[in-house]
Amino acid sequence: MRSLPKLLAAFICTIALIFGVIRIGVGLALITQATGGIDVAAFSEPIEEIRQFLHEINDRALVPLTAVSYLAIIAFMGLCLVFGAVGAWYRKNWGYGLLAIYLFTHAGLFVNFQTINPKINILIAGIVMLVILVFANQRRRV
Repeated sequence: MRSLPKLLAAFICTIALIFGVIRIGVGLALITQATGGIDVAAFSEPIEEIRQFLHEINDRALVPLTAVSYLAIIAFMGLCLVFGAVGAWYRKNWGYGLLAIYLFTHAGLFVNFQTINPKINILIAGIVMLVILVFANQRRRV
C-alpha cells in the first residue's frame, strides 16, 4: 500500500505537470498564430481577447506587454511547472525552486497589471500545493 505523503506528492506533481504542458502548448500555439506562423481560425478569438485585455490594462501596467510577450510568459510559466514537477517528484531543491519561480511569475503579473482577478485563486492554490508538496516529500518513503 502506498503512503499518503507519496500519493499527495504524486497528485500535486501530476497536476503541475498537466497544467504546465497545457500552458506550454497553448502559449506556443498562440505565439505561432500571433506571429503569423500558422493561421488556425480557432486561435483567432483567443488572440484577439488577449490583445483587447492588454490594450485595456497596459496603460496602468508597470511594464506594458504585447500579446506575444504575454504568451511567452505563459509558456515560460508552463516550463517552470513541468520541470519543477519532475524535480519535485525526485525531491530536488531545484524542482521546488522552479515551482516557486512559477508562483512568483504568476504574482508578478498581478503586480505588473496592478489588478486582482479570480485567477488569484490559482496562485493561492499553487502556494498551498507547494507547501503540502514540500512537507509530503519530506515524509514520504522512497
